Amino acid sequence: MVDSASASFEQDKNALVKEIKPRKRALLPLGKIFSLFSALLVFIGVYKSINLLSLMGYFLLLALFFNAMFASRRLKYVTVKRYFPDQLYAGVPGIYQIEVNNVKNKIIPPWYLIDASSDRGKGWAIPSLGAYARYYLQSRILPLHRGNLKLAKLELRGSYPFGLVQKRIWAEQNDEVLVLPKLGLSRPSSLENFIAKLSALDDTGNIARFHPLAQEEFHGLRVYRQGDSPRAIHWRTSARRGELMVRELEDFPGDDLLLVLDLGIGNNIELESFISFAATVVHDYCRARGNRMVVLVLAAEVALFDERAEYAFGVKILQHLAPANACTSVAEYRNACTKAANEIEKLTLPPATLALRRINCSDSFEPLKDRLAPFLDAKTAREKGFYEPPSLMGEA
Repeated sequence: MVDSASASFEQDKNALVKEIKPRKRALLPLGKIFSLFSALLVFIGVYKSINLLSLMGYFLLLALFFNAMFASRRLKYVTVKRYFPDQLYAGVPGIYQIEVNNVKNKIIPPWYLIDASSDRGKGWAIPSLGAYARYYLQSRILPLHRGNLKLAKLELRGSYPFGLVQKRIWAEQNDEVLVLPKLGLSRPSSLENFIAKLSALDDTGNIARFHPLAQEEFHGLRVYRQGDSPRAIHWRTSARRGELMVRELEDFPGDDLLLVLDLGIGNNIELESFISFAATVVHDYCRARGNRMVVLVLAAEVALFDERAEYAFGVKILQHLAPANACTSVAEYRNACTKAANEIEKLTLPPATLALRRINCSDSFEPLKDRLAPFLDAKTAREKGFYEPPSLMGEA
């Protein structure tokens, strides 16, 4: 039953975008009526020997042929391209732009632009484009799953000049965009207390925890950056200077964190829930802190990251988690553990440690057993009030 659920999930994940059947020409509803009426006039004119009706029927058929020849007139001079200004997250509508550009010194007659990946099913009616004109459109997309999303090719439809026959041209580029994992809701303060109580001891024999005077002792002030905590804003200086200023706090060793993301064995729906939980923890921790953070991703492709916990670093981790896969066998998992152990031996690790693992995962990463590292899964985090899955957020 689990295998069938996993198979259906993979099938749903791969069937995100269905491309339009590539028919280059198609008769529009008005064109079908027009062709039937033309054929009827020709038939009656020939059968009844009425030359005027025959001539009129041939003239209408000629107009139909003329429309088919010039339906996509000069559309080959049009280039279209998508731009994604922000990161895309699974389950969240994203905004992107489409740039339409006329690369020739010729006027392009009106036409239609269709994007099967967009939520705008009817597309856009594009007015006449002047020489070297540029046109911008805005659309939305709702990615369902994390990973590399293959977008449908942009389609250009022209029916110039009579609107009887429509000709289709597809853009040459086949876009692909990275979708970050779906995020839930975590409570960083509760999670930090959990880490402080169960983390490894420091060199003095005390549990590594946040310094009680960290909010008062600081190096100075600097301009607010995206990801800084609002509690660090110095409002008097901000009001005087006309821009947000934040305190630069002292860097205490207890604020540094080693975070192990153990993806375990098997790619199924449970893995997706875990990656969503891990991505939420990384995203919220990097948004609120600015200390050293070592992230070890234990998966089919082992990765180690060691930087300051800032917004850009969190996005970097999420970009790695987006296409990540778990190990497919016990042997592959053991090899990944060996490789990860060799990687962390090269570093001076932070005293505070937290390992995130999947539900019902009895095995633990061997190098962390001596560090008394706390292990946390999505179910336990939810019971302790640290985390809410994205599905529950949607229902609320």
